[in-house]
Amino acid sequence: MNISQPVKTMFSISTLCVVIALFSIASVNASTDKITFDAPKHFQKSGGYREHMMKRMVKTLSLSEQQQVQIAAVKNQARQQHEMLRDSMKKFKAEEKTLLQAQEFDEQSYNALHAAYQPIFMELALIRAKSKHAVFNVLTTEQQGKWLKVMANRKEKLIRKRG
Repeated sequence: MNISQPVKTMFSISTLCVVIALFSIASVNASTDKITFDAPKHFQKSGGYREHMMKRMVKTLSLSEQQQVQIAAVKNQARQQHEMLRDSMKKFKAEEKTLLQAQEFDEQSYNALHAAYQPIFMELALIRAKSKHAVFNVLTTEQQGKWLKVMANRKEKLIRKRG
């Protein structure tokens, strides 16, 4: 019995599988312009996700062209304001990571870090709240009611999913 033939076949198949795997990974990385596999999930879907959610909102609430333009303007303004605080948040995350990866957890240091960045957290929350308020006020009374129902259903789904 010649054992070298099965070994050659196995080696050929293994080599072919490795080449195909490497080629597919290279082609996926080359073909993605918005998605980077090193980035966290919430950054990967940012552009497409916003567009998808806007389309759903347009369809669900039957938004007029004027309303779509107004909502897009509100969202863009909020995004620009958020961009100004992005460096501060990156710095906070880096400092938080350092504290979390320490040998011993230092509660006082964490509380001090959190307290130091509290004004930035408040500003981000204010930007989000103002944006939601502005978008809600673009809607007609009927659309507002429908939107509140959609949000209530969404909340119920999350509660059922968690509990």
